[in-house]
Formats: sequence, C-alpha cells, structure tokens
Amino acid sequence: MEQLNFLDLAMISAEQPHAPYHLCMAGIYDPSTSPRRAPGYDDIVAKLDSLVPRLPALRRAIRRVPLELDRPYWVDDPRFDLAHHVRRLRLAAPGDWRQYRDLVAELNARPLDMTRPPWELFVIEGVDAVDGCPPGCFATVLKIHHCVIDGSSGVQLYNDLHDRTADAPATARPQGWSPETVPSGAELVGRAAVNALVNPVRAARSLLGNLGDIGRELAANRQRPESHGHPVCRTRFNQRVGPERAWEEARCTLDDLRRVKRLSAGATINDVCISVVGRALRGYLTDIGEPPACPLVTSVPVSTRAPGQVGGGNQVSMITVSMHAELDDPVERLAAIHLETSAKKATQHGVAMPVLRELAQALPGALIGSVVRALTPLMGRAAPQYNTIVTNVPGPADDQYLLGCKLVRSSGCPPVQDGAGLFHSVSSFAGGFLFTFNADRAALPDPERYRAKLEASIAEHLAAAGAPGMPS
Repeated sequence: MEQLNFLDLAMISAEQPHAPYHLCMAGIYDPSTSPRRAPGYDDIVAKLDSLVPRLPALRRAIRRVPLELDRPYWVDDPRFDLAHHVRRLRLAAPGDWRQYRDLVAELNARPLDMTRPPWELFVIEGVDAVDGCPPGCFATVLKIHHCVIDGSSGVQLYNDLHDRTADAPATARPQGWSPETVPSGAELVGRAAVNALVNPVRAARSLLGNLGDIGRELAANRQRPESHGHPVCRTRFNQRVGPERAWEEARCTLDDLRRVKRLSAGATINDVCISVVGRALRGYLTDIGEPPACPLVTSVPVSTRAPGQVGGGNQVSMITVSMHAELDDPVERLAAIHLETSAKKATQHGVAMPVLRELAQALPGALIGSVVRALTPLMGRAAPQYNTIVTNVPGPADDQYLLGCKLVRSSGCPPVQDGAGLFHSVSSFAGGFLFTFNADRAALPDPERYRAKLEASIAEHLAAAGAPGMPS
C-alpha cells in the first residue's frame, strides 16, 4: 500500500468529464520482425498478464480515506481482471495515418474508469497504409491516468512493456500473485490521525532548518531579470475546452535539433523545442487572423527527480517561459529562451522547492482536493498564466520490440484542460524526434495546418543552422 502524493491527488481532483486527465502512449509495430509467428490479441493479453505481478501500476486502484481526512492510497484491486483493461479494435481499409490519428484522438477524449486501476490498452489492427510503416502493422494505445505517472515514470513503464531485441524469450507463464488486503475505513482514519500529527512537525522542521538558505535563494532569484513573470494574453487555446480532441505530430531527427542548439552557446534541445513551437504557434494564430497581442508564454514541466531516481507518481514542478516568438531571427530567439530557462530552472533545484513540496504534503487531503476542484472550472475564464505547454521527455535511444515486433513509430498524447487547450509533447525515439500536439478540436479544427506550421518552423531553424531547409 502506497499513499498518493499531493500532486497525484491534484491530478485526480482536476479530472472533469469533458477534460479527462490521463496520458496516452501510442505505438505502431511491424510484425515481420518477429522470429516467431505474428502475435495476435491473445498473445498481447498474455504478455500483460505476465507483467502484472512485477508492475504494481497495472493492478492498483485508488482507495480513498473516509471524509478525505488524508490523501488516498494505492491498493491492489481485489477485482482485477485484464478483460476490463484491454480492448481490440480494427481500422477500416485502407488503414492510413489519418484514420489512425483520428482514432487515437477519439480514444484519448474518453475518460477512464476511476473505480478500477486507471489504465486501458487498445490493440488496433489493420494499420496497413501509414507512411513509413510497412503493410500489415498493428498499433497499441496505452491510456494511463496522470495520477499514476508523469512523463519520466511513463517512459519507464513503457520500457517495461517492451524488449530490447526481437529474439527475446517468449512470454513467460504468469507468476501467481495475491492482492494485498484492502485496508478498512477505520484503519485509514487511524493512519490519517497519525499523519495529521507527524507531517506538520516534519514540514515545520524542514522549514525552520532551511530558513536562512531559502531567504538567500529568494533574494538571489529576485536579482535575476530573466526570472520575472510575463504578461500573458488570451488566445483561442486559453478558453474552456470541448469534449473532442485533435492530435497530430511533426517529425525530424535528433541530429537536426542538435545542429540547431549549437546556434546558441549552452542551449539545450528543450530550448530549441520551445523556439520551434513558439514560432509555429504565432504563425498559426496570425494566419487565421488572430495575431497575439503580446509575447506568447509556455509552461514547461521540470522533473524534480534526483539523478537515477525511479518510481511512479508525479515528481515535477512547472516554470513559465516566454517563447520570444515575436523575434524573427531564430538565433536571437534561441539565445533569449536559453537565458530565461536557465535562470528559471535554477530556482527549481535549490532549497526552497523541496521545502515547499514537504509543506504541501502536510496539507489535509480534503483541502487539496476541494481547492483543486474549486479552481479547475475557473481556469477557462480566469486570466491565463500561459498560452500552451511544452514538455520534453527523452525516449529510448535504441529500438524496442513487443513480442518480437519492432516499434516503428512511437508518439505521446498529453491531456488538455480548461484554459490550456493546446499541449505539446516533444520527445526523441531511436534517433528520431517528434513534436506531438493534442488540442481541443473546437479550438484547432485543422490539425494538418498547425502541423505544417511546425514543419515550416523546423525548416527555418535548420536553415539558420546551415542545414537543408526541410527536416530530415
């Protein structure tokens, strides 16, 4: 039994019927690489069945504390049954990218059943005509709630589902496992009483022991002009979102972006991604007659995990950064972004942030949940704090296989919420790089048009780096 942290609880509380708060990981597989017969739906179910004993995230459900006196717990679901989590679908002919793309968007728009372990896997057959993928492919779409994983732990989970070689041993016979005893309400209330005494004392000790360092850190941050906030104007993506989604991606190579980041000393791949997205977003809004009235701002998740730390749950903080999209010169824009991200990321790795997280852990579960539930419906009407989100989660550098079938295309699909109707997930995979975006379809009815803007922005950055004008 493991207790959810305050961010995990916030993810649950932010869930709305028209704006579910889960992540999607979509992949297309080539069965011709399998040294055995091409696997079918039952083989994939058997593979998952073999992983359940060693991957608790697949079998755990949420157990709430009575009266929300404390944060909920993860417990083994005594009713666990893979039949409730794995579905089989098939694309109609020809099975092309557009059909696949629209199906992923449709699946992503559907809420998960939060009374069971909050995940689903869809096996999609008939993926026969996607550019860059051989005929006869199949796909999987894994949906898992954000309260279970963040970007980094999501990649870990996805890696656990795959093998590193096509000739990995066949699926092992599932090991027996017995669910842990579900704690009673009285037991959870007793734990809540203990935590109500212990957590505030622990948080107070942490605060008092670090007051001097926190004061010096805050004073230093105020001296950085790059760490100040920005005025944020409202765009069509900063409204209440509808229930339908638009999902697409633009592609290049990781080497392309490495060439671009060398345009500014010290710049990172993440800085390049912000520059590319900012230019594309400004171009799209201008083309449809809605040029932004002030500089565009993005929210950037920053992992708070220590180097080498593993585990599920959410361990992230957020910074807001101007995308400097009004600057026409990519070199100038990238330098300005790097200066600002460096200053703001420094504030996430000092003394203050861990202390603030510990203080948040001491808050009662009812307070966390009620505050988030009260604020979430207001996000589409309140003054926006940012225009979009750009999250960069490096993927695996090597090829991956599912039952011998090579993963030939891998994409993410992040959630959108009221006030944040456009979310970019940028990631690398086996030498490639993807700019994937998920949006409220009412705000972005033409995802192909925005994809073209991303491709044009990539080409502009490559040209500035002296590379060919089109992405590889």
